[in-house]
Amino acid sequence: MIFYSEKYNFNDNSIRSKYQAHKFTIYQILIIAYTTGILWLRRNPLSLVFTAITPFSLLFVLFIISDGQYTQFAISGSLVMALVGYGLALGQDITYYKTEYKIQDMFVASPVSPLTYMTGLALSEILFGFPALVVLLFLIFYIGVSLIYVPLLIFIILIVWISTSSIGFFLSSHMLHMKNATQIISFVNIFLAILPPVFYSIHKLPEALQYVSYIVPTTHASLMIQYAMGFDTPPNWSVLIGISVQLVYAIGFITLAKAHSMWRET
Repeated sequence: MIFYSEKYNFNDNSIRSKYQAHKFTIYQILIIAYTTGILWLRRNPLSLVFTAITPFSLLFVLFIISDGQYTQFAISGSLVMALVGYGLALGQDITYYKTEYKIQDMFVASPVSPLTYMTGLALSEILFGFPALVVLLFLIFYIGVSLIYVPLLIFIILIVWISTSSIGFFLSSHMLHMKNATQIISFVNIFLAILPPVFYSIHKLPEALQYVSYIVPTTHASLMIQYAMGFDTPPNWSVLIGISVQLVYAIGFITLAKAHSMWRET
């Protein structure tokens, strides 16, 4: 009886220790997000306006040029573009903190893990874009999307944010200068949000290029949004394929950020 009692106590203590460790990690994430996000917005509230305006710039241009014909594509594309932009912006911010303020050195010397640091800063980035995301989601539902697609849209928002934040963190860890970070992240932004069929129908591409576009994860994110909006999607594509591809990319990018990011400078 003593043996089983000691075993039970050991397991109970182990579970309690793991719970406390996870609780402390969440606390660290929230503190980082509060310091770099909410405190900044309290001192510079106009940052919220400037960040929110960015995703609507291309939406406005497409609306004017097409006389409203491609408004639905522009709205779905703006949502994907906003998520990509907020995720990749993490790379620019981390590079700035690392090279100018040397803040990362403080976190390296602390018990904060790289993924905790990344998640906290990524959460602060999404706070800046929250008003824009709310407006874009309102527009998507305003044009007639059923509420049954709410879980799908939440999944898209989370998975694109996680994937692009991981890319931004990985890139920033290898950037030694702010200028390099801006140039490379701008190029990745174009590759993910402009070139693939995000703002336009995939049917506009030749069949060969349609298959090439499937390599880009944001193509699937846009197709899932278009599917929820009632657009015709390719017969060789399905929502299940889109979800699977997004999950594979997200796991791959998180693994890349965790295993190959330069956390400690040598």
